[in-house]
Amino acid sequence: MKKNKSIFITSTGTELGKTYCTVKILKELKKRNLNFKVYKPILSGFNKNKIELCDSYKILATHNKLVNLENIKLITPWLYKSPIAPSLAASKENKKLIYKEVLEWCKNKKKSLNKETLCLFEGAGGVFVPIEKNKTIFDLIKDTNSFVILVVGNYLGSISHAISVIKNLEFYGTKLINVVINDNQNSKISVKDTKCLLEKTTDNKIKFRIVLKNNTQKEKFNYIVDDILNCSN
Repeated sequence: MKKNKSIFITSTGTELGKTYCTVKILKELKKRNLNFKVYKPILSGFNKNKIELCDSYKILATHNKLVNLENIKLITPWLYKSPIAPSLAASKENKKLIYKEVLEWCKNKKKSLNKETLCLFEGAGGVFVPIEKNKTIFDLIKDTNSFVILVVGNYLGSISHAISVIKNLEFYGTKLINVVINDNQNSKISVKDTKCLLEKTTDNKIKFRIVLKNNTQKEKFNYIVDDILNCSN
């Protein structure tokens, strides 16, 4: 991994398995005894009475640490109750979500780590979710100079959504580590067909990884972590 590079796990939309994939990746990194820090700067839909249901809880639980509200706020300082776009969720609580503050926080987290420690961020919702005015998660990815793991679904329309994001990443010169196709929607569409069509319509250097929520997918996350470790080439 190049010095001061970070990994940003994002997706084409919400409820596509970002946190599921993040947790699996963290467990594989831990298994390999690799140093890493992980952050989810913004979280909507947070219920302080049921913290065990939130994404940040699941992320922290991989560290075998005490997971409480205080520790959640260390990795997720912007917490909002409504399960909607963060900018809207903040306004409903009469709060301001300021892009520059989120960006500086992320940059400071990167700067605090040595070059042997992987820095991972997980986004909120999809890649173009607004943070403030015209600033989105995509801007946060670009401005933190992060590599990307893109989680996509397998449903009617997922190919178009995936290609749109991939083309934007290419246009802005953002390094795409891989595309993880999470086949968790019980879709009648063949995930292998989805993968094949994406491969035919995108750069042949892009790695596509299929994952399923079952015990046969352990090897796939081995590959995904290998992709992360090789992404500086």
